[in-house]
Amino acid sequence: MPQRGVRRVRLFPILSGLVFVVVAVLYLLQANGVLTVAWRVLVPLELIALGLAWLLAAVYNRSPRRDASHESRER
Repeated sequence: MPQRGVRRVRLFPILSGLVFVVVAVLYLLQANGVLTVAWRVLVPLELIALGLAWLLAAVYNRSPRRDASHESRER
């Protein structure tokens, strides 16, 4: 029976959002002359990171969720 108030975290939006935040920060740092970014390397790395985030989210969503309240009753 599903419990009320228990929500499962959606992993892909969080991880993909973090990837885009990192890219945006790197872009701002380069635009201000703080560092030089090799975009020919960064774009493929971003795509790899998004693919890994998608795979991790798929594995995370397929794994059965453990019910902590049920485990505490068994003890």
